[in-house]
Amino acid sequence: MSRSKLLFIIFLFSLFPSCYLTRALKYKNFDLKDINKFYTDTLKASTKPFHFIQSDKISPYKTFLDTNLAKSQSFSFLVIRNDSILYENYWEQVNTTSLLPTFSVSKSFVSTLIAIAVGEGKIKSLNDPVTNYIPELLKSDKRFSFVTIQHLLDMRSGIKSSEDYYNPSSDVLKMGFGNNIWNQIKKLKIEAAPGGELDYKSVNTQVLAIVLERATGVKIQQYIQDKLWQPLGMESDATWNIDSKKRRMVRAFCCINATTRDYAKLGRLYLNEGVWNGEQILPKDWVTNTTHIDTMVNNQGYKNQWWSNEYSYSFKDSLEALTFLRKTPNCEPAVYVYNQKENKEKGIPAKKRYIVYYLKPMYHAEGLLGQYIYVFPAKNLIIIRTGHYWAHSKYQAADHFLYELGEKYF
Repeated sequence: MSRSKLLFIIFLFSLFPSCYLTRALKYKNFDLKDINKFYTDTLKASTKPFHFIQSDKISPYKTFLDTNLAKSQSFSFLVIRNDSILYENYWEQVNTTSLLPTFSVSKSFVSTLIAIAVGEGKIKSLNDPVTNYIPELLKSDKRFSFVTIQHLLDMRSGIKSSEDYYNPSSDVLKMGFGNNIWNQIKKLKIEAAPGGELDYKSVNTQVLAIVLERATGVKIQQYIQDKLWQPLGMESDATWNIDSKKRRMVRAFCCINATTRDYAKLGRLYLNEGVWNGEQILPKDWVTNTTHIDTMVNNQGYKNQWWSNEYSYSFKDSLEALTFLRKTPNCEPAVYVYNQKENKEKGIPAKKRYIVYYLKPMYHAEGLLGQYIYVFPAKNLIIIRTGHYWAHSKYQAADHFLYELGEKYF
C-alpha cells in the first residue's frame, strides 16, 4: 500500500472513528464468525417445532454431490423432497445448529410478511402509495407520492441509492453498517419515474419493513416471530441484525441469521401455496402471482423479491431460432450482432446470432455470496445452499448448479 493511500485511510478513520465506515472497512471480507459481532434481536424457536423427515435411504446422488460440493466454498447444502431430507452436508465447522447469514434471502422473508399483512387487512392494497404509511418521505421528495408498495416489491421504485457492496461509502453499506438507518431513509430522493425497468436496490426492502411496522403497529422482528417463526415450527432461535440497541431497526434487506433447516421452511410454505399443515398462512394468490412462470417472464425474472433463472440458446439461423421459440414456452427472442467493427473493416457483413431467452418453472430466494432457497414445485423439491463465494470448475454460479441439479438429478 502506498504511503498516500495509507494516510488517506487514516484520515477517513479520524473523521469517522465510530461510524459505519470503520465497520464497513473492518468487515469488508466477511467471515462467518462475524455475525456474532453485530447488534441483533433474537427470534425465538417455535413452541411446536416442525421436523423434516430424515430419509433412511442413501441418495444415489450422494457421491455426485459430495464430489461437486467439496471445494465449492459451501457451508451447508440441503435437499428436501416430499418433506424428506435426501441429502444434507456441512463444511467449515458448520452443523445443523449453526446460525448462517443468507444476506438478501431476508428480502424474501420481508415480502412474505408484506403479503401476510395484506391478507390480514393491515395493508389495504399493494397499490397504496408508500407515503400512506411513511408520510415523512414527502418532506424529502414529493415524488414519493407516486411510489407504491408494489413498486418497492418489484425493485421499480426509482429511489436513488447506490448498491455497491465493495465501496465502503455506498448507500447500501451505510444501511448495513450504520447505527441510524431511519436517518438515512428519511433523506431519500427519487431519481427515476416509478414503474420503469428492474433496478435492484436494497433500500426498497428497508422501506418495505418500515411500511410493515407502520401498518401493523409492531416491530417487524415481533411480526415475523408471530406470523412465520412460530407457525412454521422453526426449530432453533435465530437472530436479525439491528442498527443499534437504542433504535432496534432491523437491517431488513440483508440480515436474518438462521439454521439451514429453518430456511427450508420458507421454501416449504411457498411449495405448498401458502398452506402450512392445513392452515393458510400466506394468501394463495400471492404465491401464484409471485412465482408462476408467466409472472416471472413478464417481470424480467424478478417478482415480489423472488427470482427465476434466465436461460438462453444461440442460433446462427433465424429459422432454427424461430422453431425453438415456437416449441419452447416462456421465451423471448433477441438478435445479437457480434464482431461488427472487425467485419466492417474487412468489408464482410456483420454476422448475427439469434438468441432466445427463456425461463423454467422453478424459482429461488438469493443472497450475496451465493445463498439460496430453491423451489421446484413440479418435483416437490427444496434445496438450500449457504456459503461463501461459489467456486466450481464447471458451474460458474451456484444457481446454475441448483437448477440443473433439480431438473436432471432429483
